[in-house]
Amino acid sequence: MAAMFSLATFAVGLWIIVSCKTLAYVIQVMGSSGMKTIFTQDILTVQLGIGVSLLSLFFFFISLMGLYGSIYCSQFLLFMYAALILLIMLLECALFFYFTSNILEKGVEETDGQLAHALRLALRCCDRNDTMTEKNPPWSCCGTNYIKNCTQDNFFEKNCKQSMSDWLHRYETFIYGTIAATHILLSSSSLLRRASSASRSHT
Repeated sequence: MAAMFSLATFAVGLWIIVSCKTLAYVIQVMGSSGMKTIFTQDILTVQLGIGVSLLSLFFFFISLMGLYGSIYCSQFLLFMYAALILLIMLLECALFFYFTSNILEKGVEETDGQLAHALRLALRCCDRNDTMTEKNPPWSCCGTNYIKNCTQDNFFEKNCKQSMSDWLHRYETFIYGTIAATHILLSSSSLLRRASSASRSHT
């Protein structure tokens, strides 16, 4: 399953590299209002396509390593697969903690780019500050229905810092638990397979 998902993501990355205009057109035709406004042609750059492709290839080779090691009972590959899965778990938890802590400390800022728009739309929130009184506020503070005419009268009422804090209070333990359980299950099954193959080789 992970290998198939990695290949699908790799195909999307290649699509961005080869013809970002075509993908942008498909999103505009078939995507939701939020996707249309976030994934514009300016965002679908060659650099993004290369990054997505390389990342998907990395996960594909890890999945292939586990599959090959399981089929041929390679103790080295199974051990490497388990170790990499645990390292990825630590990296995912660290990245999630970094981004959420950064948002809780600073709030959602315009310098965050499309991520800021996505968070405002998902949480239906807006961090109001003094700079918004001097210029037009970000369209995501009002939602996709006010892309061209977002004003302070149409702001989302909830503050993003508070909304993010409430969201984390509700789901943080579940998210960390899911990440840990998934990766530990994968690594444990690999180590058990390695142990069983080692016992058979000694008998």
